[in-house]
Amino acid sequence: MVDPGIEERERLRAVGALIGVAVSVSDDESWELDENGLRVGLGWYARRGHGHDEAVALALLQLWESVRGERRAPERARRSRSIIAARPAAEPLVAAVIRLQAAAEMLAALPGLRQRLAAATARSLPASPGEQPRHLQWVALLLAEGTGAARLAGLAPEVEAEWEALARASRRDDALRRVLAPDARRAPLDRFERALALLLPPYERLLARDAQERGLGESSRGAEAEDHEGGAAADDFGAAGAGGDAEQQAADDGPAEGEAEAPGDDERARAGEGRQAAEGADLFAAEQAGFVSAVLATPLPAEGALLEAMALPEIEGAPQPGDEQREIGGGSADASGGRARADYRDRVAELTEAIERMRAVWAQVIADRVAQLRGIGRRPVPEGEMLAPDALARAVAEARAGVARPAAFLRRESRPRRRRRAGSTDYVLLVDRSASMQGRVADAAADAALIMLEALAGVERDIAHAEQHAGIDIDLDIRTALVVFDAEPLLVKPLSRGLDDGVRRRMHAEIRSPRGSTNDGAALRIAAQQLGIVPGAAGASGASGTPGSSADGVERRRIVLLVSDGGSNDPVAAARELRRLRDAGVEVHGIGIGSDEVVRRYAPSSRRVDDPGVIAEAIQQLVEGELP
Repeated sequence: MVDPGIEERERLRAVGALIGVAVSVSDDESWELDENGLRVGLGWYARRGHGHDEAVALALLQLWESVRGERRAPERARRSRSIIAARPAAEPLVAAVIRLQAAAEMLAALPGLRQRLAAATARSLPASPGEQPRHLQWVALLLAEGTGAARLAGLAPEVEAEWEALARASRRDDALRRVLAPDARRAPLDRFERALALLLPPYERLLARDAQERGLGESSRGAEAEDHEGGAAADDFGAAGAGGDAEQQAADDGPAEGEAEAPGDDERARAGEGRQAAEGADLFAAEQAGFVSAVLATPLPAEGALLEAMALPEIEGAPQPGDEQREIGGGSADASGGRARADYRDRVAELTEAIERMRAVWAQVIADRVAQLRGIGRRPVPEGEMLAPDALARAVAEARAGVARPAAFLRRESRPRRRRRAGSTDYVLLVDRSASMQGRVADAAADAALIMLEALAGVERDIAHAEQHAGIDIDLDIRTALVVFDAEPLLVKPLSRGLDDGVRRRMHAEIRSPRGSTNDGAALRIAAQQLGIVPGAAGASGASGTPGSSADGVERRRIVLLVSDGGSNDPVAAARELRRLRDAGVEVHGIGIGSDEVVRRYAPSSRRVDDPGVIAEAIQQLVEGELP
C-alpha cells in the first residue's frame, strides 16, 4: 500500500524546486540548513497539534512566505522589516498581513490546500480569543477571515465594531479579500501598503485603548520610539489613535543648539509613572511576543540564514527564470542579450555577500539621518513637562479671558537630527583596461566594478525607502559613474542614480576587453566633466568648479576611484588633471594592482594591492573611509 504522505512530501519538494531551494522532508521537529539544502521537519507542526495534512499545508506556506517572498517581492520584505524596527508594537499585524498575502498567493497556485490551511489556522489561534488584548483579537480575526477559518466568537465589542466599520467603509464585504488577493496590476509592495493602510488604523485604535486600560497611555509608545535607535516615532501610515502630535512635530524647527539627545530612563519618567508602569509595559510587550510566538511562529533556521544561503536577490530590471527561453523560442534577435543578462545575474548571485557588505557601510549613515532626538519642544501647549517662561504672560491673559486650558507648558517631542555635513555623494570609478590588464586581473576589476555599482544602487534604494518610512527628506543622494580606459576613455555609465540593464550588459564586457595603452589623464578629464568641474559631454552634472557645487543645487561630496596596474602614457597630462580635480575639492584615490607607480602618482590617497581578488575590498575600505 502506498503511503499517502509520499505524494505530499513530493509536493513539498516540488514547491522547493519552484522557489529555488532543495527540500528534503523528515518527521522530526527541526528545520535545518546545510550544503545540501533545507530539511523540513514536519514534527514541528505535529508538536503543536496539527495532523499530517495540516503540517504539509503550513510547511508549504512557510516556504512560500519566506524564500519565495524574499525573491519575488524583496521590497515588500524590506518594508515589513523596517516598519517592525521603527514600530515594534505593530509586529503582530505586519506579520499577519505578510502571512495572509503569502497564503493568498499560494492558494492561487495550489487551490486544493484551502481547506487544510483554514483548518490549520483555526487550530493555531487562541482557544479563547476574547481573553487576548483587543488589538491581538483584531489580528486573530484577520487571520481567521483571511484564510477562511471558522468565524471567531467572543470578541470584544470594540473589535466587532471595527470589523463592521471596515465593511461599511468599503461598501461591501470583500475589503479584506481585495487587499490580500494577488493582483497582477499592482506590485506586491503596493498591495502590502494598501493592506496596512486599511488594517493598521483599527489596530492602532485598539492598541491605544488597551494601553490606556493598562495605565500606559501614550508613554509606552513614546518610550518604544525612543528606545529604538534609528527608528521613526511617527506612524508610517498616519493611523488614527496614535501619534496625534505628528503634524505639530513636523511643523517645528529642529532642536536648538546644544540640545540634549535622547534622555536617560530617569528623565523619561513623567508624574505618576514609575516602576509599576514599567512593569506594566513589560507585561504588555510580553503578551504581544507570546501571541507572535504562538500564532505566527516560524520553524525556519536563524533569521537571515536561509535567505542569505538560498535566496537569490532580484536585480532591478533583471530577467526572471525562463526569460532566455522565451526570447530564443520567440525567435528574438536579442537572444545573446538575454544570455548576457542571465550570465550577469548568475555573477551577481555569486557576489551577493560582497555587494551586501559594501551596501551595509552606508546603513549607519541612513539610520543616523532618520533617528529622532527627544527633547523639550519650543511651542507652548496646554499640557507638558515644564512651564514655558516666554509664554507665561500670554497664558495668564488667556486664563483671565476665560480660556480653560491656556498654552503655558512645554513638552518632550521627537524631531529629526540636524545635519551640517553634506551627505549626498557622487562616485566616479575609473578602471584600466589596457593590454596589461589580462585574465584574472581583468576579471577581478570587472567584479569590483559590479560590486560597487550594484551596492551603491542598493544604497540609493535604501535611502528612498528610509525617507518614505520616516516621512522626511534625509538629504542623501547617491550617484555613480563608470569609465573604462585604455588609449582612450569610454564612458560606460554617465553620472546618475541607480543602475539599468544597459549598463549591466556593457560593464563586464568592456572591462574584460583589454587593449592599447594607459591614458589615465584622459580618464581623469572625463571624471572632471561628469562632476561638473569642466564643461563636458551630456551627462555631466554641471559646469561649475566650485567645491561641492552641482547643477541641481544639491551640495555633494565628490569621490574618484581609479584602478590601474601600471604606468601612464602621458604622466604630465595625468598630473594636470589630478591637480585640477583635487583643487576643486574632489577626493581622488588610486589603487595600484601590483604597482608602486600608481601609488606614487596618486599619493597621498593611494594604495597597492598585490592580489587582484582584494580590489573590491580595497574599494569598500575607501568608500567606508569617505562616509559623511
